[in-house]
Amino acid sequence: MRKSINIILIGITIVLFSCSFTLNPDSNKIKLVPLDPPQGEFGPIGFKIFIPWMDGSIEMRYPETVDGKDGMYFIDHFRPDMQALSKMGKYPEWKRDEKSGTISYSYTTAEGIEFGGVVNPTSDEVRMEFFIKNHTDKPLVDVNPQLCLKLTYSNDFNLTKTASDVYIWSNGKRTCLDQLTPTAKEKDRDPLMIIVRKGFDNLEGVGRTKYNGLGQDVFMSNYVKDSTGKPMFVWWMMNQESDEDIIYKESRDKKHLVAISFPGNVSYLIYNSLNPCIHAGPSIQYTIEPKRERHWYGTIYLLKNDPAELMKRYKNGQREN
Repeated sequence: MRKSINIILIGITIVLFSCSFTLNPDSNKIKLVPLDPPQGEFGPIGFKIFIPWMDGSIEMRYPETVDGKDGMYFIDHFRPDMQALSKMGKYPEWKRDEKSGTISYSYTTAEGIEFGGVVNPTSDEVRMEFFIKNHTDKPLVDVNPQLCLKLTYSNDFNLTKTASDVYIWSNGKRTCLDQLTPTAKEKDRDPLMIIVRKGFDNLEGVGRTKYNGLGQDVFMSNYVKDSTGKPMFVWWMMNQESDEDIIYKESRDKKHLVAISFPGNVSYLIYNSLNPCIHAGPSIQYTIEPKRERHWYGTIYLLKNDPAELMKRYKNGQREN
């Protein structure tokens, strides 16, 4: 009799142990891991994104830059033509809510400009809030954060030197970037593409970079030159415009996609095929008055490769900034 009871108890234990894995509601949830502070002067503030089906991780630079008419308030890498107004102090520490997986941070520059964010993971979305607060006694003019979704560390999404797996919505339909003009073949270089959002003109990029018009080159990195003195890594603007504030890239096996959007805050989309990353705002400049603040809301989608479902989520998920 005792032997039978022991066998039953062992069986129950095995079942419960198995259920603790199969029924765990968080087992398939996106996991966010804050990046470690850099060892030197420069480095990203951001987080890695993991999801069970993805090989490796993707990384959000949160932000890559914060700049305004006065200059660069923050930049996470060295550029001789875009130096920050002041050096970073101690890099901020992220806070985590263990129950929800939400992470957050804030940092205040020497000038009195506070920026930071709150990031909440779900089963297949990362919901983001980014903010800038003006603690100074003067307006912050033409302020804009640049947020970069870096795909380098995921074998699913880090295919380089092609635009055949990246899509937007243009002229009323889903459109692959390799169908836009001028093409990479026509330019005789790898895709570094800027797509204007319909309704915008007279655009400026990060560091007051001037955009010269549809189809034109943009010398965003004109300090980098080859042995002949010719500028390298020259971006260009496409002739076609985007209808929507979203861009996505397919996985290598075409089974999944990753997308990003900051609805209502996009004046242009960006795709970099060399250091693969996608940008969908914020890219509209604002003035923040003293003692005021601005918040931006966006979403990263990690879904099955279903563009119709992505567009449905995007349309239903828009919120006021």
